[in-house]
Amino acid sequence: MTTTLTHYHLSAEPLSDGQSPAIVLTQQAGIDEPHAVLVHPWQLRAVCEQFSIIASDPQASKTIGTLQRRMVALRERIDHLADWMAKHSHHAHADLSYETTQLQALQDLAGEWCADFDSEQAGPVVQSDTTQAQCTSAPAAQASLL
Repeated sequence: MTTTLTHYHLSAEPLSDGQSPAIVLTQQAGIDEPHAVLVHPWQLRAVCEQFSIIASDPQASKTIGTLQRRMVALRERIDHLADWMAKHSHHAHADLSYETTQLQALQDLAGEWCADFDSEQAGPVVQSDTTQAQCTSAPAAQASLL
């Protein structure tokens, strides 16, 4: 299957000769005949980094990974709380409709924010034990999010 990206009158198409990957860049509009350039992915990345189109800062990558891991952990805790509210809360004894609505909104937001995370980039996520209630101090609980 070939994936072709076309934007701004430029198409980019992957090409492999069996030895190394390549990208064919073809300018399509504004000229009589299309011009094509064959580049290695590392060459294209180096050009983009040189002109600050993309960044290759290792600290930025680490920070992004940390934030993704924390967002996934937060989403899982929200999902766990929503599940508990739906199955185990005492709706018959108290009106929890406002709390349930707010929790569902948080669940939707967390799901949306984490929807595009690649599972490899997010790294391992802290799993909470759903079989028993756990009481931990705030610093311990915060550390488990890291």
